[in-house]
Amino acid sequence: MMRGWSSEGLRGSVSIRAGDRMIAAVILVILAAVVAMGAFSLLAAERIDAAARVRGTELVRNSLERRAVSLQRDLASFAHWDESVLRTAYYLDTEWVHRNFGRWLHDTQQHDRSYIVVESGVAYASIDGDLVPPDVATFDEHAIMPVVEKVRASYLDRVSRVERMAEAAPQDLGNLQPVFESGYVRVEGRPALVGAISITPDYGRVVSPDHMTPIAVTVLFLDEGFLRDLLGELQIVKPAISDQPPPADFEAVAIPFASANAVPAWLSWQPENPGGSLIRALLPALLGTAVLLLSSAAIVLWYARRATQDLAHSEALATHLAYVDPLCGLANRAMLMRELDSRIMELENGERLAVFFLDLDGFKDINDTLGHHVGDMLLMEIGTRLQTLPFPDGVASRFGGDQFVVLVPVGPGPQAVAEAGAVIIDTVRQPMSIAGQTMVVGGTIGATLVPDHSREATQLIRLADIALYRAKTEARGTMIVFEPQMESELLRRRDIELELQRALVENELTVYYQPQFSVDGESVIGFEALVRWIHPVKGLISPAEFVPIAERTGLVTELDMMVLRRGCEQARGWGETRLAVNLSPVDFRAPDLAGAVAAILAETGFPAERLEIEITENLLFENQPEAFAALSALRHMGVRIALDDFGSGYSSLGYLRRFRVDTIKIDRSFTQNIAHTDDAAAIIDCVVRLARALAITVTAEGVETREQLRYLQSVGCHHVQGFLLAGPMPVESVGRYLERTASPNSVTHHRRQRV
Repeated sequence: MMRGWSSEGLRGSVSIRAGDRMIAAVILVILAAVVAMGAFSLLAAERIDAAARVRGTELVRNSLERRAVSLQRDLASFAHWDESVLRTAYYLDTEWVHRNFGRWLHDTQQHDRSYIVVESGVAYASIDGDLVPPDVATFDEHAIMPVVEKVRASYLDRVSRVERMAEAAPQDLGNLQPVFESGYVRVEGRPALVGAISITPDYGRVVSPDHMTPIAVTVLFLDEGFLRDLLGELQIVKPAISDQPPPADFEAVAIPFASANAVPAWLSWQPENPGGSLIRALLPALLGTAVLLLSSAAIVLWYARRATQDLAHSEALATHLAYVDPLCGLANRAMLMRELDSRIMELENGERLAVFFLDLDGFKDINDTLGHHVGDMLLMEIGTRLQTLPFPDGVASRFGGDQFVVLVPVGPGPQAVAEAGAVIIDTVRQPMSIAGQTMVVGGTIGATLVPDHSREATQLIRLADIALYRAKTEARGTMIVFEPQMESELLRRRDIELELQRALVENELTVYYQPQFSVDGESVIGFEALVRWIHPVKGLISPAEFVPIAERTGLVTELDMMVLRRGCEQARGWGETRLAVNLSPVDFRAPDLAGAVAAILAETGFPAERLEIEITENLLFENQPEAFAALSALRHMGVRIALDDFGSGYSSLGYLRRFRVDTIKIDRSFTQNIAHTDDAAAIIDCVVRLARALAITVTAEGVETREQLRYLQSVGCHHVQGFLLAGPMPVESVGRYLERTASPNSVTHHRRQRV
């Protein structure tokens, strides 16, 4: 009986053949990949080697050029010195010159020859650090004198040009800078670097000689010492100086001799071939991998299953990396939110979790001044420190930029939160050494508590950020725990910002004017323009509330220009009285503030000499070049400059000396304390005396009592301003007020009403 077959056997053979075809296909793909990788690796290695050789040649060539230039630094410390001129040009102090020039260059910089060359020839010589009489010293005149002659020619040309410009006697040449020349030449048949520099005085205590100044010359042979320094600088292999072209397997740079007729020489070295080294290192692995793959074709399906397992592991690893900050090694924002949600859910009754939102102080300055790479190193150090915080169940994370969030379980009471925050701040601001620099970086913290403030992760972070904003505004380097009014204040500030934008567009803001009087309290000499905002719903909004918001959001320039334009329009017909307008320090960051003010004056027809711009001390303290330029341009136009709130900030005589102001306005805090503290009266007296000595007008703000006015009159104050005399008023009241103050009786009557 013949054996039959079944469809199962056929399906099995078909499956085997299909498996064989799959294995064959996999083997072919692997072979193609190996061949492609090998070809690509060889090509990449060749390109890497070529790039390395080009880079090495360029580095060596640049190093030779730098060494020629660096001779000027070595020689200038001696040549640009009054004492050197005295001891070489007027009389030759050989021992002193040898000690401060020849032997010093040999001992510190390994120079081989040093000479002092005068018009008659070599006056001093040092050979290998030893003092040698000039008449017997080795001096390769043919190689060295061309460099010396270049220095002489350049020096004489410079002297001639200075004399023609100054039309002066030779003593005007005392401030000439040394003339330096250097070049590669053959000295005594050996390749050498020669530098020459004219000896000139530095502070002018010694006058340059009327004859040709002495020339200091140094010679540095390209010998083993030179190559040793080059090896230490560039880390090249087997450097050598030779008169013959180097072998084919060496790289070389021709010594850049100053003379085209010099016998050529080469600086050669054995080049690194990083690409070839990489291929040689990887070749066994590549071959082994290929052999292993080809010999394992029978079990490729098993490897496929193993690959599936590896893929699952890789996915798990990728998932892990998705929740870790790659720079600091801390949990990232996504992991933080997951961990915070988890901990909120696991929190039991009576337990509390503190969320500390940490922001580094001054991090942007470090990035701007030292570079982002230093900033990254600092963030890594902060990450390491936060990982070592003494909170066993705490979690540290990088929220973004220079901000971190730390979760810490805390006990009851505010003291536990304060202590944990203090530990974090103290840990952050410990000194650290980064990139060779010791720095101290502070941190500011806003904190929230679970469940006190919220049980929602996003809300907790948002409220902690609000507390952080308050802490950075009020007291950097400290911690503030969130309080409900902080959020309402933030919302109000945002609301005021939006309303202020609308108010500027709809012309809702108005200008009030407060008169300024002569010190007798009778004569009006000017008005200060003050912005007022009467909101249709909220009523009067204080400038102390909306002006800082305008400064932070950039609206203050538009606001100030509106006040200036309207003030000039309304005060144009007020006789000779001055108009004082406040400008924010932010305004002076504009590209053409003076041009904008000039345009408003031209548009309104307001005389520049009647306008007084009031600035704060902060503007001078920030020391912005563009601010000083704008102030100078305004003064050039005829606009007066007043320094407002003098004494409340960074008062300094240096500011008054560097930039001249027309008026000093004494801060109201001093005026109002005249009868309460002796130091306030003494300070006012000193300020008035100083201003009078500098021919600066003094205006006292905040005058509210007769005693204050009498004291200001007694010390010689020029002008006064305050509610005793008149408060801010709308433009409609200015005319009537001027009429009332036209005679002493009306002024007295008005003052009696105010009091």
